[in-house]
Amino acid sequence: MLWIENPPKNPIRLSMISELAAHVPELEKDDAVRAIVVAGAAGGPFSSGIDMEEWANLSAKAAQEWVSRGQDALWALEHLTKPTVAAVAGQARGAGAELALACDIRIADETAVFAHPEVDLGWMPSRGGTARLSKIVGRSKALEILLAAREVKALDALRLGIVDHLSAPGQALEQAKALADAFARKPRAAVKAIKRTLVEGDEKPYRNRFLLESQHAVQLLWTDDYKRAMEKIRGKRP
Repeated sequence: MLWIENPPKNPIRLSMISELAAHVPELEKDDAVRAIVVAGAAGGPFSSGIDMEEWANLSAKAAQEWVSRGQDALWALEHLTKPTVAAVAGQARGAGAELALACDIRIADETAVFAHPEVDLGWMPSRGGTARLSKIVGRSKALEILLAAREVKALDALRLGIVDHLSAPGQALEQAKALADAFARKPRAAVKAIKRTLVEGDEKPYRNRFLLESQHAVQLLWTDDYKRAMEKIRGKRP
């Protein structure tokens, strides 16, 4: 689990961005961790966004440095070779919405609301939100959401593809855990290869994605999980 813990609204402090950047490499190396659920702590909302009182005290130069740190932290989360599932309840605003978008799958309960209010402050998403939102919903819809700073409620988020699954109120976390458990039971090498192929493939021309797929698939031919599966199939022959 990765908890966003800053009750009652779970705003994201700068120290939490640093903590995320430090945790991701640890999660990658920890063989006991096979999938990760990201959620707001203490039964509160997912996140109300960046702590604006803290952010407002930054100089322009310091803010520029934190923009880069935030992008790097969410890029690392997105490129984990282990599946990530966001369990969203209540608000997912600003940087909170960007954090959810950096996860592989988003499960929201019916209370969830996604919003990018930065434009009203003369600002904009700065942790990869424009790129990820546009990839999911398309440029025109992303433009409307970001420029109107309108809230996207759970059902609309599901229709747009921002959310992958909708749950009853209070059930998103349990549903996210169940899905993460299902992922965790699959052969680690295959899960890693599939996620890397999908994530890295998004960054390559279409034809090159086939080469990337074949490279990872061929590497799996030599893994113990694949060999055992093939031996089991051969053992069933009459």
